[in-house]
Amino acid sequence: MIRPLHLLSAAALASLGAALAAVAAPAVPASPAADSVPTFAGATPLEWSMRLARSELDRQAGALEAGVTPKSRWDYTSGLFAFSLQQLAARTNDPALLAAGDRIVTSFVAPDGSIATYNFDDFNIDMVTPGRALLEVYARQPEERFRTALATLRRQLTEQPRTSEGGFWHKLRYPQQMWLDGLYMGSPFLAAYGKAFAEPAGFDEVAHQLILVDRHTYDPATGLYYHAWDEARQQPWADKSTGLSPNFWSRSIGWYAMAIVDVLDSLPPTQHEIEEINAVLRRVADGIVRWQDPASGVWWQVTDQGGREGNYLESTASSMFIYTMAKAINRGYLPREKYLPAVRRGYEGLIREFLRTGADGRTSLTRCCSVAGLGYTNAAGRVRDGSFEYYISEPIIDNDLKGVGPFILAGLEMQQLLSAKTAAPAVVRGWGDLPSILARIRAPEFPARDFPITAFGATPGADASAALRAAIAACSAAGGGRVVVPAGEWPTGPIHLLSRVNLHVARGATLRFSTDPAAYLPAVFTRWEGVECYNYSPLIYAFEQTDIAITGEGTLDGGASSENWWAWNDKSKKPTRQVAARNRLFDLAERGMPVTERRFGDGDFLRPNFIQPYRCTNVLIEGVTILRSPMWIIHPVLCTNVTVRGVTVSSHGSNNDGCNPESSRDVLIEDSLFDTGDDCIAIKSGRNNDGRRLASPSENIVVRRCVMKDGHGGVVLGSECSGDIRNVFVEDCTMDSPNLDRALRFKTNAVRGGTLENVFLRRVEIGRVAEAVLTIDLLYEEGAQGAFRPTVRNVHLQDVRSASSPRVLWVAGFPGATIDGLRFRDCTFRGVETAEVLSGVGDIVFHNVTIEPAAKSKALNSVPAPPAK
Repeated sequence: MIRPLHLLSAAALASLGAALAAVAAPAVPASPAADSVPTFAGATPLEWSMRLARSELDRQAGALEAGVTPKSRWDYTSGLFAFSLQQLAARTNDPALLAAGDRIVTSFVAPDGSIATYNFDDFNIDMVTPGRALLEVYARQPEERFRTALATLRRQLTEQPRTSEGGFWHKLRYPQQMWLDGLYMGSPFLAAYGKAFAEPAGFDEVAHQLILVDRHTYDPATGLYYHAWDEARQQPWADKSTGLSPNFWSRSIGWYAMAIVDVLDSLPPTQHEIEEINAVLRRVADGIVRWQDPASGVWWQVTDQGGREGNYLESTASSMFIYTMAKAINRGYLPREKYLPAVRRGYEGLIREFLRTGADGRTSLTRCCSVAGLGYTNAAGRVRDGSFEYYISEPIIDNDLKGVGPFILAGLEMQQLLSAKTAAPAVVRGWGDLPSILARIRAPEFPARDFPITAFGATPGADASAALRAAIAACSAAGGGRVVVPAGEWPTGPIHLLSRVNLHVARGATLRFSTDPAAYLPAVFTRWEGVECYNYSPLIYAFEQTDIAITGEGTLDGGASSENWWAWNDKSKKPTRQVAARNRLFDLAERGMPVTERRFGDGDFLRPNFIQPYRCTNVLIEGVTILRSPMWIIHPVLCTNVTVRGVTVSSHGSNNDGCNPESSRDVLIEDSLFDTGDDCIAIKSGRNNDGRRLASPSENIVVRRCVMKDGHGGVVLGSECSGDIRNVFVEDCTMDSPNLDRALRFKTNAVRGGTLENVFLRRVEIGRVAEAVLTIDLLYEEGAQGAFRPTVRNVHLQDVRSASSPRVLWVAGFPGATIDGLRFRDCTFRGVETAEVLSGVGDIVFHNVTIEPAAKSKALNSVPAPPAK
């Protein structure tokens, strides 16, 4: 009998990254992380937001409320300030701030729902803005008068005059004009209204407006956006060929930037244009960073002309830019590592350049552009022509509410950003997010030291277990390197890897694993079909290690066959030998039995997986050929930063999935071939209550340039998916075999539950599949009989081609489950044999899609084409 390697202990992986240095500062009572956040001129960002908010409320003395002064009015500036107070109150649990913010908007709403000082017929999009703060009130106080007022604002946008493409005019008195400012004035309200009142048409409208302005005002040369666009090209400020205003005004760009990042909070992930909107946000952010003043860290009034005489560093736009980027990082819309340096430098500059505390103790935001617009004349009688001279001529004041509100909001986002020790989970909208995911996936590197197993007593043809164990221990203790398996046949029991070890199987070498179950005892901590337990050791195993690899051009042969491992689940024999232990394991998990008491091994017939790194970081599996696995083949569990590259998997036993990332994040599978007895690639996240107990999703999975041959599915999500699966990218793959059932498959039910979302395929070539190109099966096994309604949403197929299939779609849901946001773009499906299967499905969109039936037929009224002349 081949002797097993003993299980080697290992310290848990140290936490990644270092926290920002803590700086002592006076505590804000409701700031849970204040002591861990850096200070700026003696205060944290949250404290600066509190100081400016309270100072401004003192200065206003209620003047923003209806009837307090003759100038009090329903206005976008006071509406923005009110909204910032509400958000600050939510963070600090300060009822006085909340009441003050609420009063600014509610004081204008009469018992009948009419709005004082508001004129519907002006169609002034600026006056929609306070509705966002009113929505916040209505969520807590659903009074009919507020509902009526909100409906009035919504009706204004319904009837708002539009350009020929449907773009909102900025005002009735500004015909055919779209201003960047107007995107903030209307879009966040409309998106939030759509979310509050279940009106998806509002989402479509918002997406259209954002994209339309990007299309007309973006300048690729500078990466910036012009202030406005006149479709009619009749305004004196408009270029006669483009209709664009002549300069880049920073605050207008800030309005647009805030509009995008705020709208994304309300839009559902299944919104058709979400990927395009996310791309616009990245363009905006890149332009902002490009034109950040290197000396001060803030931004100029005329964005791209910092050195020009008369231009000045301006605080309202700087606050808007910082708010936008900090919030986008916090929400995962922008990658932290790329934008954090600019945001931090910007906030430092914001405090240094613009914040002042007077003798009365009040804080002020200085150097605010009072106002700027286009057309007509300003208060001084100057024509608002959009020239550089015009933008620098408007008054510069302190504490303009167009800056105070964004400054308060920027402080909230900076507090969160600087208190976070790690990046926020990526919020993936589409292919534009792939580069930021790939940037985080890096294969581990190892010192140039080799530890040949022959130096530790291994001889070809003899049991190499002890030599492998000794070489791995020596390599790890020395700081890392390669444990080299040279050409030849090397029988072995299970191999347990340690940190900094690259197990290198050279060309011509075969590690031939024992098929004696006793070799894989004592049991190890593992996950079996999505449930944690103690069971037979995987053939290659690592627990809580960092920087591990299996590389080379050699072969790993598990030796499984119908005479040994595979016989344990021979489905021609009912019940199979594993059924009793399988059922017992699942029952123990459902009853919440501690994992230490879920012990299996001899006589239980639960087959081990082939390669299982468990709770490991920085994993590489490259180049090897893997044959005849007992069960699942490559199975990283609870791992981060995994690369599977250039492997060949050929194994046709029961449950022989090729690669199963489970509850793992940042996984790259590329340039590999899968020829399997089950799914080629199956992404998982735990089964039933045990998966929900750990609540660890699989996320940020990239599959590219792979070949899928035999298997139940090319890329599959589930069925063990109770911890959720999200952000899966598949590109440039080939799936072709008479024994391949589906290309893309989702399988779950009301017992497994889980949310499976953000799945993107492009440039995938499919030959023949036996069932469908896309299968979404929520009736799998228990089907609707359970309490956990699954969700499948935001699934995009682009440039996908198939040669032959019974159907394109086999999609089956049930009441209470969600299947939504299926998009097909630029796809061709040939040889389709029968009708699609669709039930319980929400939104499906086809754009430029061709479906060619295998047997073409004519409509009853078709007539032949006339003869050629």
